[in-house]
Amino acid sequence: MGRFHARNSSVVHTLRVIVHTLRIIGGGLSGCEAALQLACRGFNVDLYEMRKGEGKTPAHKTSNLAELVCSNSFKGTQLTSAHGLLKNELKMLGSFLLQAAEKARVPAGESLTVDREIFSEEIENLMAESKKITLHPKECADLDSDIPTLVAAGPLCSEALADQIKKITGKEFLHFFDAVAPVVENDSIDHSLAYAMNRHEKGDSADFINCPLDKETYLEFVKKLQEADSVEEKPFEKGQLFEGCLPIEEMARRGTDTLRFGPMRPIGLGKHYAVIQLRAENAQKTLYNMVGFQTRLKWNCQKEIFRLVPALKNAEFARLGCMHRNTFIESPKLLDKTLRFANSPLPLWFAGQITGAEGYTEAIATGWYAAWNMANHLHGREPEFLPHGTCIRALVEAITAPNEHFQPMNFNFGLLPRPENLRKNVKKNFLTQQSQKNLSIFLQCCQKS
Repeated sequence: MGRFHARNSSVVHTLRVIVHTLRIIGGGLSGCEAALQLACRGFNVDLYEMRKGEGKTPAHKTSNLAELVCSNSFKGTQLTSAHGLLKNELKMLGSFLLQAAEKARVPAGESLTVDREIFSEEIENLMAESKKITLHPKECADLDSDIPTLVAAGPLCSEALADQIKKITGKEFLHFFDAVAPVVENDSIDHSLAYAMNRHEKGDSADFINCPLDKETYLEFVKKLQEADSVEEKPFEKGQLFEGCLPIEEMARRGTDTLRFGPMRPIGLGKHYAVIQLRAENAQKTLYNMVGFQTRLKWNCQKEIFRLVPALKNAEFARLGCMHRNTFIESPKLLDKTLRFANSPLPLWFAGQITGAEGYTEAIATGWYAAWNMANHLHGREPEFLPHGTCIRALVEAITAPNEHFQPMNFNFGLLPRPENLRKNVKKNFLTQQSQKNLSIFLQCCQKS
């Protein structure tokens, strides 16, 4: 097992440090977690954050490390929630940023909500206390180097860095805009009101789940879309839409029948007035994507409107739709399962939202995981993966497994492996116990090695 020490972690080993200086580009959540993890493993870390110098982004308000740009909540803490279980794993693994979040916590029921300024101040203090981390208040865009480097730039990385990423990966593998359709949990679909069929019955197996609507339901559905509230575009997102990828509410506003001749066309799917197709999002088919349903609707509106569809009346959404500026790489084609840039001699890793891992806790998790793998690699060890059935492993597999329709995603229970035909009423307890048990065994093995 990998030998490392993380403060307050049950994984403690005697360090056998080979002196290395590593580079981390980006002082956000993933970059800061990785820097602190690598420093406590004995590595010298050069951390570059352009906002500490003259660099700016359209979204950040301060130059603080680990600034929380959107919400100040890390979501729920209950073990029976997906984000609570993911946090529990990170706490078991000694996450520095979750410790800081607890110190900055403000009352918010069962969610981990923080005072933004106190949280960033805690991170700044941890960095200042470390003798191994040197903070460089400037941009770094040099990726073609033999210096081990972690790119932990967020979704608004600089133009210079984006150009370098395009140079080494190929411009077709770097995206600047999300057009994300909602994802539904399979066991929340009413399959008695849906049917499996490919358009014109092509293919060897029926891969799509089809949710039909009669004329009355369709007209109500379109009317609700036409009247619904959309998320306001940020200034740096205006003008980003293109005709081949319009939000469904925009299509609905162009005419009552526009959707029926677009993503809801029933042609080749039997005699129905309109049909929504669902496509498997993962190999286990626990999650299904609403094909062509990219949207800017507010999340409550999405839930209300999409549940008008008879087969989705009780739908649980693993991800809701969105369309916004978001720089991310096509991780399934570029990264291996250690988050290293694959098929290249460059010692280059990626973490955070630029990998397609959406969300604050997910950014921290990929920062921890990239640091773990960098340390193992630089000590000359074989890659070591977290156990099957753990949240972090499932998250990494979601962003690195082959996927021709790859889009950023938050961690959710649908990503975790489970037995076939597992009853819905025992699903969460099973997945919680599986995660805790497998990670505990892993940590015990680490202590013995």
